[in-house]
Amino acid sequence: MPQKHDPSTPSTAEILYAARRAASLLPEKEQETLKTLLLRARRGDKVTVHILNVLSKSPSAQGWLQHALYAPPLNTRGYEGLPGDPVEIPARSLWRCPKCGFTWRVLRKGRPVPPCPRDGSMLERVFAGEAGNDVG
Repeated sequence: MPQKHDPSTPSTAEILYAARRAASLLPEKEQETLKTLLLRARRGDKVTVHILNVLSKSPSAQGWLQHALYAPPLNTRGYEGLPGDPVEIPARSLWRCPKCGFTWRVLRKGRPVPPCPRDGSMLERVFAGEAGNDVG
């Protein structure tokens, strides 16, 4: 019987996508290592753990990856939610940094939207039909 994937755990596709988007946060030597690992992943090699190890060498890449792949835990002690129902982030939605244009695509419904890895800005949702939304 196949094991069910834990929805809170990022998939291999999400890790590989985040790694490509975080590459610029790494020093040049680690960028080259990551590039090689991503090529191996494209060929079907199981290198996800190695990719995460490379990204963990950079504090800024590691910190951003935490935001990109893992939803922050909710601390509800003494907190009353905002009025209205919460809305799950839809799969395949595109988000863009208003300052530098960095883009992030949510691959699975409900996954987190990280801040921009370049300047820390909150990303804004790009809706179908908006100019220049073909970047992903």
